[in-house]
Amino acid sequence: MNYQTHTNLAQITAKQAAARLGCDYYDLDYYAWPQTFGSTTGPFGGIGGQSMTTFTIEAWTNGDDAVLFCGNRIWKVVHRFIPMGRY
Repeated sequence: MNYQTHTNLAQITAKQAAARLGCDYYDLDYYAWPQTFGSTTGPFGGIGGQSMTTFTIEAWTNGDDAVLFCGNRIWKVVHRFIPMGRY
């Protein structure tokens, strides 16, 4: 059951990324890595505690551009994507 939930979630995020990049979702590559932020809100800003917090960054890329997700939310679209880079 848990595997199916994660598979569906991955397909949903891939489809969102494909819509942003203007391609089919099965043409995308997937990367994930940990990144540490200086706040409990991570990359989104806002009110949070001052604590070093690590989040998993997920990227769906078509080779040059990528859509980055954090916490299953779209964080940003980057051009000239470098896998596991600091964004």
